[in-house]
Amino acid sequence: MLKAALDELWNEGYKFSLNVYFTPTELSPYMNIHGRYSYDELEAIMDETDLLICPSVWYETFGYTVLEALSFGVPVLVSDTVGAKDIIPDDCGKIFTDKEDLKNIIKSLKTSELLSWNENITKAKIAFDVKNMVESLMNLYMER
Repeated sequence: MLKAALDELWNEGYKFSLNVYFTPTELSPYMNIHGRYSYDELEAIMDETDLLICPSVWYETFGYTVLEALSFGVPVLVSDTVGAKDIIPDDCGKIFTDKEDLKNIIKSLKTSELLSWNENITKAKIAFDVKNMVESLMNLYMER
């Protein structure tokens, strides 16, 4: 979904780059391919990241990629199938439904909006706490 949306935007004349930390099967001119990274490199990678896009087409449980991005102040765009969508404040990123929605959001993004999201993230109270999540899940299981 992400590649299809970005290919269309690139062909429409939009200029951007996408850092990819694996080797895709099909390359596009806007891609900067990096190898796998170690957790020690995560801070440096996030410091160079303007926006994290998490475009899952399958329903997912809560993954940590979105939370890690937010912890470094990086705004996020996530598909509505990503479990972490539930913790994204409206002023720190956006949720998209499909390729066209993703394209339209990217087209409308301004540097000032990304900077505002970044500032909001640093002030936000993200509604996620591992301890409370585990306790809630344990209580749920015990009820059954």
